[in-house]
Amino acid sequence: MSNIINENICPFCKSSNNCMVNSDNPCWCIEANVPNGLIDLLPSEYKGKACICSTCISDFNTDSDVFVERLLHLKG
Repeated sequence: MSNIINENICPFCKSSNNCMVNSDNPCWCIEANVPNGLIDLLPSEYKGKACICSTCISDFNTDSDVFVERLLHLKG
């Protein structure tokens, strides 16, 4: 199993997070309001290494309980 973190993939949904960390422009997430509760759900190896996508941020903000339930279902 690989321990390489792909900074362009959302750690939750595994979709593109539109990260611009390697761009000359600042990443969109600098201006994003990412709830601490969502950050707390990240496995430690992802913290500070990959952006959470805007869809997952929005889904968590809409209904954190449903987001966590879906996340637990995906983990199996």
